[in-house]
Amino acid sequence: MSIRTDALLAAAASEDEVRADAAVHAVQAEDEPSLLAALAQTSDHAPDAVSWWLLYALSRCGSARSVPAVAARLDHADAELRSAAVMTLGNIGQRDGAAVRPVTQQMSALLADDDGLVRRAAADALARCGDVAVPALAAVLQSPHEGARSQAMSALRRIATLEAAKIMYPHLEDANYLVRTWAYEGLDEMGLLENILLRP
Repeated sequence: MSIRTDALLAAAASEDEVRADAAVHAVQAEDEPSLLAALAQTSDHAPDAVSWWLLYALSRCGSARSVPAVAARLDHADAELRSAAVMTLGNIGQRDGAAVRPVTQQMSALLADDDGLVRRAAADALARCGDVAVPALAAVLQSPHEGARSQAMSALRRIATLEAAKIMYPHLEDANYLVRTWAYEGLDEMGLLENILLRP
C-alpha cells in the first residue's frame, strides 16, 4: 500500500469524514494500484464506508485499469455504493471515454434502479462520458421503463453533441412528456430544431 492509501484507509475506518476527504484529495495517479488492491479486500455484499471512500478516490485518479473493479460494484446491495461506483465510472469516462465504453450498458441499467439517487447519479455519470454513452442511452429509450427513458433523455440533453442530437430528434413527439420536453429543449439549446440533416 502507498502511504497516501494507508492514510485514506485509516481515516475512513475512523469515520472521520474531514480526514478522509483530505486524504482523497491527496491521492495521485501512482496510488491507483494500491487503491484497487484495497478495494479488492472490501466486501461486495454489505454497506462499506471504506469502499465508498476508495471509490471516491478512484473517481479522482482512476484510469482504464480501474474500470473492471469499479463496474463490479454497480450491482452492489447498498445504493450508496452503486451510486459511488457509477459516478466514479463517469469521472473516468470524462477523462477517457474509451476506457468506459465497454461498461456503458451496465451503467445505463442503473437508470431503472429502485433508488432515485442511483438513477440520478447514473444519468449524471453517463452524461459525463459523452458520445461513448450515446448508444447505451439510445437503447434505454427503446425500453418500456418510462423513468429510465426520461433519465436517458436528460443525459443526452447534457451530452449535447451531434451524435446525441440524432437520437433526440425522433423523440420530439414522444408519448412521455419528459422525454419529448428534454428532447425539444436539448435540440433548441443546440440550435438544431430546424436542421433538416437530422431528419430520419
